[in-house]
Amino acid sequence: MDKITLITPEIRQRRKEIRNKAKKDLIGNVMYHPYFPHDIYINVSGIKEWLNQPHRHYKEKNEALLRLPELIANSEYLGAVPDPKGRNYLLASHIFKTEVDSEPSWIIVNETIWGDCFVHSISDDLSFINNKQDL
Repeated sequence: MDKITLITPEIRQRRKEIRNKAKKDLIGNVMYHPYFPHDIYINVSGIKEWLNQPHRHYKEKNEALLRLPELIANSEYLGAVPDPKGRNYLLASHIFKTEVDSEPSWIIVNETIWGDCFVHSISDDLSFINNKQDL
């Protein structure tokens, strides 16, 4: 299926419900991965980015946000790459491989220069990473 999904009123409404539930359930909670030495958090901008990100399985990707702690804990940590956008306040983007609707997807966790790690988004395409050979 093409990554362009028709955003119906039903999908829009469900996305709003997911955003509100994620804000209530995820913000302020710590997420962990067994092979990643930092606490992982999500903020409002991470929730918005996740929900706005194009994806082959758009609806399933949105629903997956509600299972984010489980997704991160059970993902495969692939390593870190320099921030693809070169922002000076980020040390690295950490990549975690997971599945959405039985197909590979990658959770991006940005590490700030202050050592905080925040979920940035999810993608079904690694082409945004210039240094994939580092993974």
